[in-house]
Amino acid sequence: MQTDALIEGMNALGYKVANLSLRELSHGYDVFVERQKKARFEFVSANVVWQDSGEPIVAPTTVVKATLRDGARSKTVRLGFIGLTRNDPAFLKEGPKGRRIVTVDPLSAAEKQLPALRQKADVIVALVALDLQQARQLPKRVKDIGLILGADSTPGRTAMMTRTDDFPEDTEFGRAHLLYAGDQGKVLGEIRLVFDAKGAASSNQRSIIQLTREWPDDPKLAEVMETVKVAINQYNKEQTLAMSPFAAPTPPPAEATYTGSDRCALCHEQAFTVWAKSSHAHAFQTLLSAHQEYNPKCLPCHTIGFGQRGGYLNPQATSNLINVGCEACHGPSSRHPEQIEAGFGRIDVSSCVTCHTRENSPDYVPAEYIPKVIHWKEAQTKR
Repeated sequence: MQTDALIEGMNALGYKVANLSLRELSHGYDVFVERQKKARFEFVSANVVWQDSGEPIVAPTTVVKATLRDGARSKTVRLGFIGLTRNDPAFLKEGPKGRRIVTVDPLSAAEKQLPALRQKADVIVALVALDLQQARQLPKRVKDIGLILGADSTPGRTAMMTRTDDFPEDTEFGRAHLLYAGDQGKVLGEIRLVFDAKGAASSNQRSIIQLTREWPDDPKLAEVMETVKVAINQYNKEQTLAMSPFAAPTPPPAEATYTGSDRCALCHEQAFTVWAKSSHAHAFQTLLSAHQEYNPKCLPCHTIGFGQRGGYLNPQATSNLINVGCEACHGPSSRHPEQIEAGFGRIDVSSCVTCHTRENSPDYVPAEYIPKVIHWKEAQTKR
């Protein structure tokens, strides 16, 4: 559902070309082909290939004719695109009739495909899913590339974003300019090209635009996002309720488990009172308002112990574990205080950023947020 929504959104935005990378094939070749039919833009890749022939599984390059603004000496310009992704020796997908899909070295693939593209394009644009070091090697090895646009596709790495005021040796390589604009659609990378009378790119202006809350949502895309969010939440709700919504598993007696914040209030009344007035105590309402109360990607940071033994399951079976309660930060407390070791429940700022990440909580500043949730005696006496 998310992938279909992405394609619908890209269609609405007027995408012309997209680089085929490894994630597009995560559900298999046949599924990709069906989704490709829904796209009103073209996928290109020079180094995702059939193992038996070495030929790309989609067009390696394409040319898009763009109309220049009124008054320009040339009416149109030909933009040639090539798609390149990282070479993953472990990547292997099966296609029709047992044919296998693999990746090959992107720089070698570019050397092979670009001579023909040079004959058909005024400007060559490389759409890449490469780490920065390899992306910077590309224009040194393959000449005539004008722009390198992309992102780091290495799993587990933070999305890379180049700065427009970087040192020239980091983003300018002869005639080629490089721009990475992060991921998740939170940043817009904009490049304005200036062409001379012969149709050659004479200069460019690069901008990185942070799409903060000040930018209003496009109504069409906002509708797409809301529709898919509700649909995904409904799907997760059906899956959750199918797992016997009233039967919570019983963990082994010797293992500490979650009991809910109300039990903590018996001994920690003052701290509980402060917590109850904080946003943490109402974190689940955020999911309800966004129609995401069954989304497994959201629940770990809006409930207690979701995905853990004895943790939150659903509103019916574990209503006492809704919201960011005491144990969400301090750990399961069933053995507290009878058999607990000294230092139980101690946390620091590093515990906060497991949920308050840059992606989930872009406004999070510890010095501003933590005073709003302080409820421990040591801190209160210092205020």
